[in-house]
Amino acid sequence: MTVARQVLQAVARAAAGARRVRASQPGGALAPPAARATGLAGVAAVLVAFGFLLGASSLLTLEEAVGLALFAVATNLLVGYAGLVSFGQAAFYGLGAYTVALSWQHYNWPFWLTFTLAPVLGGAAAFLVGLVALRARFLYFALLTLAFSQLFYEIAENQYHFTSGANGVFGPMVPSALAQPRAGYFFVLAVVAACLAILWKVTASSFGLTLRAIRENRARAEALGINVFRQELIAFVISGVFCSLAGTLFVVYSQSAYPELLDWQQSGYAVFMVVIGGMFTFLGPALGAVIYTVGQQFLISRTADWQLILGAVLLLIVLFRPDGLAGLADSAARWLAQRVPAVMRRGAPGSKAPPRVAPVASASEGEPQHAARVPGDERE
Repeated sequence: MTVARQVLQAVARAAAGARRVRASQPGGALAPPAARATGLAGVAAVLVAFGFLLGASSLLTLEEAVGLALFAVATNLLVGYAGLVSFGQAAFYGLGAYTVALSWQHYNWPFWLTFTLAPVLGGAAAFLVGLVALRARFLYFALLTLAFSQLFYEIAENQYHFTSGANGVFGPMVPSALAQPRAGYFFVLAVVAACLAILWKVTASSFGLTLRAIRENRARAEALGINVFRQELIAFVISGVFCSLAGTLFVVYSQSAYPELLDWQQSGYAVFMVVIGGMFTFLGPALGAVIYTVGQQFLISRTADWQLILGAVLLLIVLFRPDGLAGLADSAARWLAQRVPAVMRRGAPGSKAPPRVAPVASASEGEPQHAARVPGDERE
């Protein structure tokens, strides 16, 4: 309970700090639409180029990061948009992986069937868990989701005759074409891109605005006639669907499923990615997933205390950049969008400085107010 409380406090501090940062910026923390579109096109081009340039080992690492990006963004539908810190999303993530693995091991079902079945099972499980967990709030909600995640973990760990226990399930459970690093990477990239487009539509819809209203003031939303429990349950189910789909993508690049995927710590990693990337920016958690995956691989190869270093990074972000690295990028884009045109206009040939306006006396000082006079504009 102490660990969960500390994580909740860190997320709450980051959320409060991010709101202050956004409020202090005119027009919010988002970059102009043209800058965002250009940035997204650039990121897409780079990710596609990586598919042709990187070797097999680096490509598998990037494939894992892209799959975790979907997991993090789906988790952020609850954390960032609905204000619900859940430690149970790993249950649906692992359920998606086990759906593919166990169907292959026991029934020899084709991958494409289980790939479409896993999100349905994830949504159904999320509906049942949400019916119970959403009756509680704040820390108690987080602990209930954690308990459900541990329940799923214990079932996978102890039902050895069906799940193979702690050994997990390993084998060629995906088509041979997807087992190739490059083909698997492009498949995962395409699925994640399609899922992120759907989630973007969800968050930009009236439903997404309703979730943000509930996050900011639950009592006021209820007073306006919003069925808060129903809206939160829908968000919980949607998150479960996409978390389960992310679990099936884990099988594509690992061809395995094991109990640790269901553990609450896996949910904690998703929250970690959300905080690093920025919970109030749609693609912030995706950025956090990439940084987490690459940083973890880098640190593991160099030190045994990699978790301590990542924890220090999380602390620094919560204290000094609570809107995350995506918020920092948005602020930089806004600054450039404001500064570059001004510098170009100032340096353009034939440009003139704006006319100086004479000061207007304040009526509160007992002086009559006069119209501003522009030098050179003399009237009789």
